[in-house]
Amino acid sequence: MDKHKGHDTVTATAERVEKESELKEDQMKFQQRIQEKQKKVQELKQTVNTIKLSAQTAVDDSERIFTEMISSMEKKRSEVTELIRAQEKAELSPAERLLDQLEQEIADLQRRVTELEQLSHTHDHIHFLQALASGHLSPTIKRPYFDTSSITVPQHLSFDGVMNSLSDLKKRLEEFWEEEFIIIPPHDFCYLTLDPHTAHPHLRLSEKNRVATENRKCACFDGRHHGNNSSLPET
Repeated sequence: MDKHKGHDTVTATAERVEKESELKEDQMKFQQRIQEKQKKVQELKQTVNTIKLSAQTAVDDSERIFTEMISSMEKKRSEVTELIRAQEKAELSPAERLLDQLEQEIADLQRRVTELEQLSHTHDHIHFLQALASGHLSPTIKRPYFDTSSITVPQHLSFDGVMNSLSDLKKRLEEFWEEEFIIIPPHDFCYLTLDPHTAHPHLRLSEKNRVATENRKCACFDGRHHGNNSSLPET
């Protein structure tokens, strides 16, 4: 019986040695795959950081450029406003001077009408004639007046040229945004393709192995047979 027990012990020991060898082999495989996945993790993290940095740089640059464009547009808007006001002033100045002259002449004529009206009511013929002859009436009575028949009054000051130019500029800008301006060119993107042989069994791949979704209904298998050895959903 002791001989049989000793044989069993030798057999168990040999089997233990064999299993330990297999275990070490599995551990080495696992460790190698861990290292491979860690390397991929580092590469992906670097890619993520690069994408974030690139995107932030693009945002900063676009904000700066749009700010400069807005500032330029504001400057041009002020210049256009100044041009319109200058044209307005150029047209208003002679019109306002003429308006003042005409209003003054109207006041003078009203005084003349009043004086003539008063003179017409006098019953003293001698006084009537002397007043006309001596020039005691308002001096404006005999002053020549501006010939209003030669005055041309513009009914409307047109800024159609300015508005047409601005409308044309707006149309060209809109066409530029729609046809020429590409925010993010498609060739600037890169796609990651997952390996279905090393993907975790809980991950279901689609879209030509570019999209991974979690599939909890999938059964878990022994990693030694399927090459996906982690209990976590890795790729």
